[in-house]
Amino acid sequence: MIGSQLHLNIPALFLNVTAVSALITVSVLLFIALLAYAIVTELYRYHVRLPTLPGPSGFPIVGNLYQLAPDPAETLHQWGKRYGGVYQISLGTRPVVVFNSMQAARDVFVGQGHALIDKPRLYTFHSVLSSVASSIGTTAWSESTKRRRKTAASAMNKPAVASYLPFIDELTKALILELLEQGRGGEMAFDPRQAIASAVTDLTMTVNYGARLPPDEALLSEIIDVEDGLSRIKNPLGSAQDFIPILRLLPFNSQSSKAREVNRRRMVYLRRFERETEERVEKGVDKPCIQGKCLRDPTVQLDNIDLMSISMSMVSGGLDTMVNTLAWTIGILAIRPDIQDKAYKAICEAYSSETWGPIEDEHGVPYIDALVKECLRTFSVLRLSLPRSAWKDIQYGDIFIPKGTTVFLNAWGCNRDETVFGSDADAFRPERFLDDPDLPHAAYGFGTRMCAGFHLANRQLYVLLLRLIWSFRIEMSKVPAERIERMRPLEDVAEPFHLAAMPPGYKVRLVSRNLAALSSLLRGNGPCKAQ
Repeated sequence: MIGSQLHLNIPALFLNVTAVSALITVSVLLFIALLAYAIVTELYRYHVRLPTLPGPSGFPIVGNLYQLAPDPAETLHQWGKRYGGVYQISLGTRPVVVFNSMQAARDVFVGQGHALIDKPRLYTFHSVLSSVASSIGTTAWSESTKRRRKTAASAMNKPAVASYLPFIDELTKALILELLEQGRGGEMAFDPRQAIASAVTDLTMTVNYGARLPPDEALLSEIIDVEDGLSRIKNPLGSAQDFIPILRLLPFNSQSSKAREVNRRRMVYLRRFERETEERVEKGVDKPCIQGKCLRDPTVQLDNIDLMSISMSMVSGGLDTMVNTLAWTIGILAIRPDIQDKAYKAICEAYSSETWGPIEDEHGVPYIDALVKECLRTFSVLRLSLPRSAWKDIQYGDIFIPKGTTVFLNAWGCNRDETVFGSDADAFRPERFLDDPDLPHAAYGFGTRMCAGFHLANRQLYVLLLRLIWSFRIEMSKVPAERIERMRPLEDVAEPFHLAAMPPGYKVRLVSRNLAALSSLLRGNGPCKAQ
């Protein structure tokens, strides 16, 4: 019996030994392969580093990618203090030149703007999500990109923006009414961000397509959710597989699957809105809008992909910047009643002898103009401008940037450059733009590929803030748990790795300054005087 058991167990033991031996062999081979991969990538990473630029050394395979936490823009800002206004980092094996100085950024992005007209290709965004069309701001330079950008810039220049004033007027009044009703004139504290997101989405769609969104909460929620998902993917540091190609081979690739799903959902409503716009243009019932201008102008030589690219640019660009800039601003105004008082006094002085109807002059109240600029500078919602790629070799002093190099503009760092903004660069002080109206800020980027919609964004922010401050006294909630004592754009940002910096949650009370005058304005009983 014992001999039989031994006879039966020997083959099983042999199989177990063989399996263990095979597992060890595979493990050793895998370790050798990974070690060889790490050595080869590290040799390549050092080979492609730019010899004229300093920067942090990084680690094998990943470079500096995982050193950027917890806040990439602030980390790059701090590295700039050590390595200078222009330095290099490595994302995987890709060398990236970072501009962290306002002067250097303007010298190169403006002074040599044609050399930075290109955009780098990022695997997740360009190959997975945007395989058919992508927004103007993310598309590599070509004759098609040039046509699209020229058309979009024409549709969003100052004269064109003036034609959209009726839309801006209507939608800002709708937002004020929504805020008035949600807060019951100041009786109840609430989070205004959902109302802001809804209004900005509606306004963005109206300016682009010439018609307001239908009263469909499901559609509105879908647009907001999809565009938020898109922003996470569009973040140049949001996907490790863009810089570490081996990660693309993982069998369960959640980054790629999420990108495909976001694109599928986005195309549903974009195609719907474009189809409806074409029908209005054919019937001759369209209103001034960007897509209508493109469709009606016989000199505009754009195909369907070009038009889709412009739509993507408008929708994503508006939601990335406007919603979060306004949310940060309402929070800081609640904490800083002194700024509210100055702004309200300036509004009353500007409109003391004439009625306030449509706001046609975006510089009519200089303090509001300065407030807009300081909000854009301080909160720097798009902290890392969308990356560029050198279209040709760049020589800046003793710094040489070869063609094809990826370039980052750290808007956050530039907007805190103490050589420009002084020792109080971290302070929220609109007066700095009254003292020097030509003071620059980097919120929209610089140069040829800067945000094409900055005229429109400035006008929208100006009108919204003017009406908001004229209508309400913004106060913190009376409930301690709902209050915010400080609104610090560095320490309080909700998701540092999101493309657009989001403020923390809070609730405010919007107390009507003059309910009778406000009601008259909102109900269309004619313009009213500031009180």
